[in-house]
Amino acid sequence: MTKNNVIFIFDYDGVIADSLDMCIEAFNIIKDKYGFTGSLTKEAIMHLPHVTAEDAFNLLGVSKEDQHLYTGELMRMLQANAIKAKMFDGIGDVFKLVKESGAYLAINTANGSGTVKKRLEMAGLAELPDYIVGADTPGTKSEKIAHIMEKFSASPDCTYMIGDSMGDITEGRKAGAHTIAVTYGWQPRAVLESVNPEYICGTMEELKALVQKKSRV
Repeated sequence: MTKNNVIFIFDYDGVIADSLDMCIEAFNIIKDKYGFTGSLTKEAIMHLPHVTAEDAFNLLGVSKEDQHLYTGELMRMLQANAIKAKMFDGIGDVFKLVKESGAYLAINTANGSGTVKKRLEMAGLAELPDYIVGADTPGTKSEKIAHIMEKFSASPDCTYMIGDSMGDITEGRKAGAHTIAVTYGWQPRAVLESVNPEYICGTMEELKALVQKKSRV
């Protein structure tokens, strides 16, 4: 199929995979192993400006200087337990719609790219993304969005960042992309509305309808 110049960039955790409980479990295993005294809860995550490993380690009381000591262990744990992250019902249909429209499909995540690839393989979706950028690629999320746009020669006006956190939306806007917030993930509608995404989807069906509309050029 001939490609058009539209690109949809999906966050992974909370948009593609229902992985919140699994991620909290992994952090808490590290917390107990090394005796950190902080607390990582769903309520705390709901209000983090950026939902990243760095922010989670900050909640556990791990200094920025020491976080690198535990990040590798965390990423290995997440990859080993990738199957525990249930794919949201209907995300495969959204992916297929993007591909059938001729648009590009990318994933931009704070998770490890190996974890994402492993879970997509398990779900039979590994062949659909055109590009995956994970925590193993340096840079902020907005810098990675800019990199993705450059790679596929997509203009900001034809680029859509789809996320479930305030950080996804603010970083998407910083890169000049259109922003789509989904409220079925890690952060609720009221929190996401505070950063003024261009579009808000409460269900996978709403996301599918919006993607179908915006994939037309």
